[in-house]
Amino acid sequence: MNKISVYCLKWGDKYDRKFVVDLKSALEKYLTVDYDFKCYTDKPETTYDIPVKYDFLKGVWHKIALLEFSGPSLYFDLDIKINDNINFLAKDFKDFTVIDSQPWKETQDNFLKINFDFKFKLFGNTFLNTSIMRWSNSSDICKYFLSNKDKFLVDYQATDRFIYNEKLPYKYFKTDKISSWKEKKNNTIILYNGFYK
Repeated sequence: MNKISVYCLKWGDKYDRKFVVDLKSALEKYLTVDYDFKCYTDKPETTYDIPVKYDFLKGVWHKIALLEFSGPSLYFDLDIKINDNINFLAKDFKDFTVIDSQPWKETQDNFLKINFDFKFKLFGNTFLNTSIMRWSNSSDICKYFLSNKDKFLVDYQATDRFIYNEKLPYKYFKTDKISSWKEKKNNTIILYNGFYK
C-alpha cells in the first residue's frame, strides 16, 4: 500500500495547538500503517504544518480545499477521541467517504417524528458528517465549490450541508466503530462535534 497522507485542520483560535498534538499522538499509537501527518493551518508553526491556500475561506470550509490533495488521504477533525486501532479506515480510498450521522441525529429527536423533521430541515439539513473523511482523487468537489463559492458560502453553514444538499458523490464508512458523544457510548472513535463551544 502507498503511504497515506493524514490531515487535520487548525484554523483560528477555537482549538489550541494541544488538540493537534493530542491527535498526532493518538494516531502514532492507533494508526499502524505508513503515513505522513499534516496540519492544514492559517498559523504554521511546525515542519508538518501546511499553510491554507484560500484566505477567503473561514473555519471548516478549508476542508473542501484539502480535497485538492490527491493520493490516499484521511482527514480528522481536532475534536475527536481515538481509543483503539483505526487501521480499518486506511482501506478502499477509491471513493470520497464520510460518516453517516443519521444514528445520533435520529436518536436525539425520535421522541416525536414531526419534531425531528422540523428540526432536521431547520438546523441539521444533512445526514453526513465530515469529521472524518477518506479520499484519493476528489478534487472535482473542490473545483465545483470554487466555481460558485459565493453562493455556496451563503446557502450552507458548513461543508456537510454543502456536500449533502448539492448531492455530490460520497459513500459512508461501513463501520460501527465511530459514534458521537451524544450517543453516550464508548467506542473506537468518538466525535465531539458540538461539544466544544
